[in-house]
Amino acid sequence: MSNPTSPPVPTPNGTPCWIELVTPDREKAVAFYGALFGWTTTDPVEEFGGYSQWMAGERPIGGLMPEIPEMTGDPGWAVYLATDDADRVAESALAAGGAVVVPPMDLPGLGRSVVVTDASGMGHCAWQAGPFQGTEAIDAVGDPIWHEGYATDFGASLAFLESVFGWQTTLTGDTDEFRYAVNGPEESATAGLMDASGWGPDVVASWTTYVKVDDMDACLATATELGGRVVQGPDDTPYGLLTTIADPNGQPIKVMVPPER
Repeated sequence: MSNPTSPPVPTPNGTPCWIELVTPDREKAVAFYGALFGWTTTDPVEEFGGYSQWMAGERPIGGLMPEIPEMTGDPGWAVYLATDDADRVAESALAAGGAVVVPPMDLPGLGRSVVVTDASGMGHCAWQAGPFQGTEAIDAVGDPIWHEGYATDFGASLAFLESVFGWQTTLTGDTDEFRYAVNGPEESATAGLMDASGWGPDVVASWTTYVKVDDMDACLATATELGGRVVQGPDDTPYGLLTTIADPNGQPIKVMVPPER
């Protein structure tokens, strides 16, 4: 048994470690995700623009931020990748042909964050843990269990993740119909990158999260009753039963029933 007073083990670089929702309507989001996944929220912190945390019991799951024009960017979910040096991420992003959107910033008593884009314009958030490590997922129902990027320039985004975040990628599909890479050996990977260049002119490069559910029919019925909608699926795949839903504010997220082991 580990010593309960020992410091937490750092999350490996490039591993998803936090999720965050920017929403135009906090009350709707809190009601929706609370009823759907059992999440609660901490009290908003006014000095951080009303930021609060999603909680699964006593475990932090992610962040919640009201949309603030010219500060937060567009509404939607973001995925943060772990780093041991936010300044190095910013420098490496520039060297790789990207840009720094939000410079490295201290969050006192928590850690440091930075937001960069790769050469294609795809955004990537990073978190350098201080006392706060990030999401405490235990593979329970309602936990985020997979994270995925959709790239409009697959080669550029993959090279960026390798050079800036240290991804040691495994290519699991390499056809025009399905091009996909994961951040390590398949059996231990925690995130993937999909080629979305053939999805049409309106696709926006972005990240998403899969949340574990145990009954897809019940989940989708509840989501619809709460004012959400089914965007795509359910799709029965070798990786589980997958569905894209949108919350009442229109922000998409994925739900997954993993395959039986």
